[in-house]
Amino acid sequence: MNMMSKMARDGLTGAQRAEIYRRQILVERDRLEAMHASLHILPPDDHEDIGKALTLRLGASEMAAQDGAMQGKVEDFLVARIDPDNDDEPIVIVAWSDLAASIEHEGAEDAAVARLAEIGLEQSALREAMARKVVNEARIVAIREFRELLANPGAAYAPVPIAEYEPAPQYPAVPMAPVAPAPAQPAVAGPWATMTPTEAVEEFFAQNPRTGGADGTESRSGEKPWTAKTREQFRLPAQFLQEVMGSRPLAQVTQKDLVELNRCFQKLHGPTFRKSKRQREMTIQEIVAEYADKLAKDKVAANRDAERKSSKTDAGEAAQYLTKDDLGLNAITTNRHWGFLRQLTDWFRDYHPLAKLDYGAFIVKDGRNQRSLRSAYTTAQGEELFNLPPWTGAKSHLKRMEPGDLLVHDAWYWVPLIAWYSGMRRDEICGMEVGDVVEEHGVWLFLIRDNETRRIKTISSERKLPVADELIRLGLPAYVAALRDAGETLLFPELAAESGKGTMGDAYYKRIWTKIAKALPFVSGGQGIHAFRHTAINSLKGAKISEAVAADFAGHALEGETQGRYSKDHIPLLKEAVDAIPVVTKPLKPFDTTLLPDRLRRPRAARKAA
Repeated sequence: MNMMSKMARDGLTGAQRAEIYRRQILVERDRLEAMHASLHILPPDDHEDIGKALTLRLGASEMAAQDGAMQGKVEDFLVARIDPDNDDEPIVIVAWSDLAASIEHEGAEDAAVARLAEIGLEQSALREAMARKVVNEARIVAIREFRELLANPGAAYAPVPIAEYEPAPQYPAVPMAPVAPAPAQPAVAGPWATMTPTEAVEEFFAQNPRTGGADGTESRSGEKPWTAKTREQFRLPAQFLQEVMGSRPLAQVTQKDLVELNRCFQKLHGPTFRKSKRQREMTIQEIVAEYADKLAKDKVAANRDAERKSSKTDAGEAAQYLTKDDLGLNAITTNRHWGFLRQLTDWFRDYHPLAKLDYGAFIVKDGRNQRSLRSAYTTAQGEELFNLPPWTGAKSHLKRMEPGDLLVHDAWYWVPLIAWYSGMRRDEICGMEVGDVVEEHGVWLFLIRDNETRRIKTISSERKLPVADELIRLGLPAYVAALRDAGETLLFPELAAESGKGTMGDAYYKRIWTKIAKALPFVSGGQGIHAFRHTAINSLKGAKISEAVAADFAGHALEGETQGRYSKDHIPLLKEAVDAIPVVTKPLKPFDTTLLPDRLRRPRAARKAA
């Protein structure tokens, strides 16, 4: 009775809550539209892709509003965005407090006070708390509504929905009879209660066509399904969680299980983890125990070597031993695992209740400078790169980084050149087929599209791109013709795997680029192949190439795109974009087309087990 009396005196009626809700919805609509427009005018530092920046901000705002509605306040938290289809792209991690400031997000407390003043109500602690809850609920609805409008640009805002806040009908008070206790609710049963984490993954796939569905071939209209690589990356952390949980189903997962899984992540050796067939057949706990055993043995061996060195009984070179500092998965891999697990458990929670899981406790903030990871190469650095033996003469087919007289047209020679003069992604280049380099109406073009070898990243990635004059001068069309005459289908057949596993882009990175990068002191750890793409895109910005043409060049999506992007009239505009990229290979002389020997163009066989 005291509570109801206080509510009548200091609280908000249904009609008052409805009016606050209506006003806040209108405020949120204006704020979201302004935030979106501001991203077009001044793109943020954390993303070059406006769509990704907007997605990050909408998701974080909704999470904050949900916390506010449930807890009454918003504690600061970390927000991470992971691109599962692009390992080269850095993971973006920002604090909500920084993100809120960048999008001029008004605190729920200030908004609640403002709405109360607008409808002429005096402040009280209870009114402010109730108004804050309404403000946060309005924000959640407005964000979800805004996403729907982005997906359907022709749609209009619906009337403000306030039905849920209509005042309840008033009835005369009646004496209350004793109420019997409610019967205990039965425990939730069914398949969800017994489903393991890996079984949940397969059910998640089956219910989400965007992932490829049950068999990996389904898709939503207008969207490409997840690649086989992404699906496997999604399965892996669920498999690890299942191994940590033992025989318990996912419905029984607790924070303690996540803590144990995180402990395992910190005790793994990233460079060798699951690289061998033997380890891929072991559980994560068995692998952790194996590394612990090796760590102990290597410590003994290292101490023995140190004693020999001090007594000068062994002048040989010191061996490399595993140390505690070598253990722990890197930030990119760890955050991807947690991101996929959170996605799985958030989805599972819609079908079966779960314990509270705090993934923010495990997200690793990448301390590397994100600007440096995205930094482009300079013209001088490009000239230094293409003055290395693969382009000026190597010692032999197997010693391409040692100076000599051998010049060969293959992945060593062409992939960096194409990357520099096209800005294409690594997998787009390495997975091309001979039929993807064509001449149309007198113009040589790259056809960036799905083929038998690989799928491209997104629908907007499918495009035609003029071949740079410098690539033509150095003999790319002749190389394509020679491969076709030799009966080859792939542009770089030496990158293919006999097993069909892995991507050709990964093969290039591991077998070739890592060797080239060692000879270039300016290449930072995270720069790599993707920096070629930033070099090309920055060149377009410097040449004042229009945003629409630059988006077509890079394979980025733009809102309001129309059909016919690659008409005959559009190709010259893309050619101007390609011509804006600085030429850094003038000293290179064309030479007669020279393919790798047949034996070196065959798909590489799997390494034999020791």
